[in-house]
Amino acid sequence: MLVVLGTIGCQSAKIRLVWDQPTPPTAEVKAPGGFAVSPYEAYEIVRKKPWALSLKHIWHIYADDRNYYVMDSFLSSSPRKAIKTGVIVDGQTGTIIER
Repeated sequence: MLVVLGTIGCQSAKIRLVWDQPTPPTAEVKAPGGFAVSPYEAYEIVRKKPWALSLKHIWHIYADDRNYYVMDSFLSSSPRKAIKTGVIVDGQTGTIIER
């Protein structure tokens, strides 16, 4: 049990905020190191899936070492919430990862 909690804690520490502005990221925003997909591309991938998130709200984008986590920030936003509820986009392929 302690090992699992330690692993979860380490994962949370690695996630970082990539975008939190009220407008979508622009194409000029650089991808995090090791990512082939930019924050703009990840945003567009999720935007094209209307079932994923409400288009009426502001989305925040977080990233860990491999994935983006795109989340609706209507009520609140945090790295932990992004991991639990965000739409996961693979940072290399742009594929939405099903939970």
